[in-house]
Amino acid sequence: MMARHFIATVFMMLLLLPVSDAGASETHARQGFYFGADVGISLPNDLKSTRTNNGIPTNCDQWLKADTLSDGTTVPLPLEQCSPRDLPGRPNNFDLGTGFLAGVNLGYAWRDFRLEAEYFRREQSGERLALNVPGDPKQAEFVERSEKISDFRTDNFFANVYYDFHNMLSAKFTPYLGVGLGVMRMQMDYSGASIRTNNETTLRDLGRNRNAAGLATLADEVLSDTLFGYQWIAGMDYAWSERFSVGLKFRYGNAFDDFKDENNAWKSLRGHTSTVGRPGTPGYNLPIRYAIQANDLSFWGLSLNLKYYFNM
Repeated sequence: MMARHFIATVFMMLLLLPVSDAGASETHARQGFYFGADVGISLPNDLKSTRTNNGIPTNCDQWLKADTLSDGTTVPLPLEQCSPRDLPGRPNNFDLGTGFLAGVNLGYAWRDFRLEAEYFRREQSGERLALNVPGDPKQAEFVERSEKISDFRTDNFFANVYYDFHNMLSAKFTPYLGVGLGVMRMQMDYSGASIRTNNETTLRDLGRNRNAAGLATLADEVLSDTLFGYQWIAGMDYAWSERFSVGLKFRYGNAFDDFKDENNAWKSLRGHTSTVGRPGTPGYNLPIRYAIQANDLSFWGLSLNLKYYFNM
């Protein structure tokens, strides 16, 4: 819906260009306030995401029925041996795909400088990854292990400063450079699945409680974080008329810190609530949670930019 609104705005501005200030034969350095709109594409680098679990192994799961392992050990193990602990995570690279970028800005031009407040949004589709790790002894326990990041979107609020190279090429073509600092509100849909084999013999051979056979651990959450970021900008404007200009804007942006969203409960942990034990037992007061940390949040953007100057 938002994309359609921006495209419609840009289309209407393009229609107005030929009839606005018709016959203007010369242009000069624009001064004063202006309004602008951008529409284009966003090309992010691969997102490096790591999920860490504050959990327990299968043989500590107090929800499962009792079983005797091949070495004679009775599971679930006693609760005092099964406090949730941080389990190591494995980073994965997600290709978020080429996405949409659109925004608006309000600025003030003074001589060769421009100061600007900008809002833009970018959206990426995401990717599902199969977590098949050769040589991992846990691999035989599962028939599916996967993670998915989808509908990745950021709302960005930036303050930018530009330097315009007036009359470098001609009176109508103005290249410029800029830099911006701002806030990035990031959201992504995250899902994960770890589904165990139905083969109880396989679980027994691996030293696991056979009553976990066929059970699934599932994640499904909207993750979010707010980060400070920066962007470098370069572009070229063409003075279509006295008040209107059209151009191309190229940008590179990134966040200063990593994305983090913690304390998320599993939608299903081995087929039950995300706790160590059942309701009414001490283990029910021990929650099991996971956290997502992502870095390399950088992206490249290319957009069509339109400006309307109020004061000339």
